[in-house]
Amino acid sequence: MPNFQHSRFLEQDAVNQLLIPRNDALLREISIDDSTFSLSKGPFSYYERSVEVTPSPSGVHVTETFTYKIASPFWRLLLGMPVRRFLKRSGGSNKKLWWAPPEIFDSQTTKTLSLLCIAAVITGYLGALLGQTATFAAEEFGASDRAQGVLLAMVRIGTLITVVVAGLADKHGRKRLLIFSLWSGCAITLLSAASPNIVMLGISQAMARGFATAISILIGIMAAEAAPKGSRAYIAGILTLTAGLGAGIPVWLLSLADVHTRGWRLLFLISFAFFPVISWLRAQLQESVRFNSHQEARDTKADIGLAPVNWSRFAALAAVAFLILMFAAPASQFRNEFLRDERGFSAAQISLFILASHTPQIIGVALAAKISDLRGRKPVAAFAVGIGSLFTVLAYSLAGTGMWLTAMIAGIISAGAGPSLGVYGAEMFSTGRRGQSNGAISIFAVLGSACGLLLIGDLSERFGSFGEAFSLLSVCPILVVLLVLIFFPESRNRELEDLNPEDLASDEL
Repeated sequence: MPNFQHSRFLEQDAVNQLLIPRNDALLREISIDDSTFSLSKGPFSYYERSVEVTPSPSGVHVTETFTYKIASPFWRLLLGMPVRRFLKRSGGSNKKLWWAPPEIFDSQTTKTLSLLCIAAVITGYLGALLGQTATFAAEEFGASDRAQGVLLAMVRIGTLITVVVAGLADKHGRKRLLIFSLWSGCAITLLSAASPNIVMLGISQAMARGFATAISILIGIMAAEAAPKGSRAYIAGILTLTAGLGAGIPVWLLSLADVHTRGWRLLFLISFAFFPVISWLRAQLQESVRFNSHQEARDTKADIGLAPVNWSRFAALAAVAFLILMFAAPASQFRNEFLRDERGFSAAQISLFILASHTPQIIGVALAAKISDLRGRKPVAAFAVGIGSLFTVLAYSLAGTGMWLTAMIAGIISAGAGPSLGVYGAEMFSTGRRGQSNGAISIFAVLGSACGLLLIGDLSERFGSFGEAFSLLSVCPILVVLLVLIFFPESRNRELEDLNPEDLASDEL
């Protein structure tokens, strides 16, 4: 358990400030006695601060002793240094902390978010794997751009699995279906490594992708149900970053595809390493409190059915999912083919390009998450989708330095769509309908991505250029911006039960 002391000479006014409970951006304290304080609320499973004051001729000598344990399994290694620095330097003031959430997290929220972030790494890996390796698999199997488009579109059929799993989560629990999906997605990904042809690769990855999408939906639901009302976009941003970390694993290892024609299969075998992690998650993660309260409410009020689906919200979210994925899916999935075919990049050069253009996305996610919670989701989402898509088209149209620069800008701006739009799926539906509704919306998202992949695969061969193909498809993000601004409600800083007053669990929380 971390324990450190911080000693210095202070003026009496500063000493007096240290002898009152802290209430800052990270935590709130309560007094045990005049010089010892424990935790009222904060991201610690244990916390204590004691203050020793010793008068001296040169001033008042103060020694603060901190003993604490961050309630964040695994990630506490990353958080240790910034937390210690803040505890040491803030001196009990109400100093702002740029990386802290808009609202203080308690220990259980911190632990839940940390565990969901680990699951997000896994689903990010599963979701990105085929997109990064498709061009190399196509080379081994002798497939064309059009065949790759068919392959990448075909795997979207796995959304049928997503619908079933997400729907069952409303009845049997989020945790149970999340763990089941993690096991299944990794196991089927292992089987993909042995695919004898592009058809079998498509079938196995269709199943794996279905479970990966279900994982993403369930993670988002559990996170929204655990989050304070003023920090849901912040949490969505953190999950976006960790999913991006998982998606980066195939990028870091993509040079394995250059070793041999069949080298791309090694990236699928890596999923074996996630099995012990999933076992650990199963033991650590707790079921959503909101889901448990909803189930208790249903048991108590057996004569009351589920709250109805808000169909206007469903239609707006489904339309946005279809249109945004129609543009974003091919923009992501065909990137490697574009770089390899039109720009002559090797696997190592592709990895370097993706890392260079994707790493700065952290900036966009961090800014969008904070602004979405503090100022509103709609303006952030409109800016991220509209301007981000413009620079994406430019990245596919330019060469040399212009391509690198516009790809980097596109990544930073487009990344803001994750936290600003990602929270709506959980916010717009009641507890008993979140899984079913989001599962059904995933059908429209998959249809959009499949249409986009087929269209871009065909147009790129007709035009001989991905840039012209994406220019035609840029009408999709323009329509998304209009839908968000006109039809989406502003959900910032509102409880889920306020957004869904018909929710059965509203009077239980």
